[in-house]
Amino acid sequence: MSVIGFDIGTGYIKLAQCGKHGVERLYTQKLPENLVRAGEIISFEAMSEYLREMRRKYHIARANCAVILPAQVAFMRRVTLPAMSTEQLRLNFPYEFRDYAASGKEKFFYDYAVQEILRDEDGKPTEMNLLAAAASKDIIGEYRAMFRRAGLHLRTAIPAECAYANLMRRYAVVQPDHAPQEYCIIDIGQTATRLHIFDHGNQFDTTRVIDIGTADFDRAVAEARNVDEHIAHTYMDANHDGVQEAEEARSIYSTISVESMKAVNFYRFNNRNTQLEHAYYCGGGAYITPLIKMIGQMTGLTMHPIEQLMPTVSAEQKGETLLCAAAVGATMQ
Repeated sequence: MSVIGFDIGTGYIKLAQCGKHGVERLYTQKLPENLVRAGEIISFEAMSEYLREMRRKYHIARANCAVILPAQVAFMRRVTLPAMSTEQLRLNFPYEFRDYAASGKEKFFYDYAVQEILRDEDGKPTEMNLLAAAASKDIIGEYRAMFRRAGLHLRTAIPAECAYANLMRRYAVVQPDHAPQEYCIIDIGQTATRLHIFDHGNQFDTTRVIDIGTADFDRAVAEARNVDEHIAHTYMDANHDGVQEAEEARSIYSTISVESMKAVNFYRFNNRNTQLEHAYYCGGGAYITPLIKMIGQMTGLTMHPIEQLMPTVSAEQKGETLLCAAAVGATMQ
């Protein structure tokens, strides 16, 4: 049975319909203004109606679905705890998120993934390195109701980092000789650029948020060319009159690249034995070749499109892979 993955961004909604044979269909569609702000849905009822319209437009049947939770509502952290049972873990997790759950630990859902178990000389477990997550029950309830009104059943809600880790796990299985031990995922979105770094194959280490995205390119081009920001966006998309190489755009590329370099260097400083060499790029800014080239030069990382980590996609949908990677990964949970 197919599962539909949703990644609802500030400017676009991305859908991935995946089944037992892999990726079946990918869709991206621009969202109306003010329906999502800084990654958070402003009106869940309005979004339900929008999703219903998308189902009708693309003839999407009723199905289970998975959704990427925005960073503002899904709290993640790496924690190290003494070896303990599953029940003991569940009792301890609220205390790991007490800064977020100040209003009451019972108001949150908690989940975790075991990343590493440390053992003594006799092989007895001593410590556990975990990736822990927490999300408000109220927010999850809003998402469930939103999808239910749209004729869909919410089965999974995960942060983007978990979706990318799912892609890495799959890649390590199908390409064991080519899978790196450390990954950097660079997601260049509308309002921010996020670097997610993973070690030991697919174990999440850290996320660095750079508060610059494609909307900043549009504003800079609009000001320099004296046009509306929407027109500037079409210029950037089509590289009209070589605008992607214009000074006003390249100055912003430089800022993103320098901040990316700082994040990578900080990781390398704290992990002296690191072998981080590869970055996989995605998001709306991933289509801007001069930007990708500059990030690679500044960070010293070899840049790859994220589709290399994804299941095979039909030729006619190749253009959607850089936007829909997280939605695909969400269906693999």
